[in-house]
Amino acid sequence: MIKKIFVSSIVASSVYLKYQSIKKKRSIQSIIFELGIKNFWHGLDARTAIKFEKMNRESYMAYELPQKVENNLGFEWLDERKQVLKRDGIVSPVRKVIFYIHGVTFCQHPTDLQYKFVTKIADRVCASIVMPVYPKAPAKNVDDALSMIMRSYQELLSSYAGKSENIIILGDALGGGLAISLLEQLRDAQISLPKQAILLSPWLDASLTNPAIEDISERDSVLNLDELHLEATYYAGDEELKSPVVSPIYGELDNLPNITIFGGTEEILYPDMKIFTEKVKENVELFTYKGMFHLFQLFPLPESKRVIEQITDLIQYN
Repeated sequence: MIKKIFVSSIVASSVYLKYQSIKKKRSIQSIIFELGIKNFWHGLDARTAIKFEKMNRESYMAYELPQKVENNLGFEWLDERKQVLKRDGIVSPVRKVIFYIHGVTFCQHPTDLQYKFVTKIADRVCASIVMPVYPKAPAKNVDDALSMIMRSYQELLSSYAGKSENIIILGDALGGGLAISLLEQLRDAQISLPKQAILLSPWLDASLTNPAIEDISERDSVLNLDELHLEATYYAGDEELKSPVVSPIYGELDNLPNITIFGGTEEILYPDMKIFTEKVKENVELFTYKGMFHLFQLFPLPESKRVIEQITDLIQYN
């Protein structure tokens, strides 16, 4: 009897997942991952005192490169300050290099998923990786982060003898927003721009005032609107939330390099990806993945495999 009930439950679950997959036009794997995220991720509330104390303490501490990342993926410190990571030596200006600005949250250092994702891309296109581990809030803010990222880019550019045509910026979530802020500052300072920027689920407007966000927030399985408002406050520091430094969507968006964005329709940040694309108009393309959640690109899913293939083509043929 118990065995029959168990088998019936498995069959019913399989039928349900298949139905949802067809209805939402997405993989069964992505639905399973999303269900897991809903049950686990939102239990990690940034507003709880214990978690905030931990974040605050860690933001004052130097980042320690995980041993498994160093041993298994080949990352090492590029500088004596231990602020910028590299993978593969930069042997000449003709070698492509991915300048990776990691994201997730205002306080979080790079995760295993991010290390593995950028490594997959780099291996496919035979590129080096340079990755600034910028200072985090609440100890630091966006001005500190951007200043460090700008310095890292200029040092990279210097090692390339001023040539930037083989530099590709890759940024995810908060790192995607930082990538656009960096491009705006580089352009204004008349510093050589990279070949292109590729963004995964970027956070482009810290004010989160787009009216379309409210409806999506009820369906977003990863991001919590209240938590994002809290994060934005600490991240902005003394800057206004609609300052281009914090929210690059309000900056001047002309004369930027080619920008490609990958986003899912079920993430709070998606409406601003659409507005950003409409504002830029030229040299920008938004690849929309229907029904997908925030940073789905980092998970082992059929959809993320397609994203990796698209990014590989972008780097190899553009």
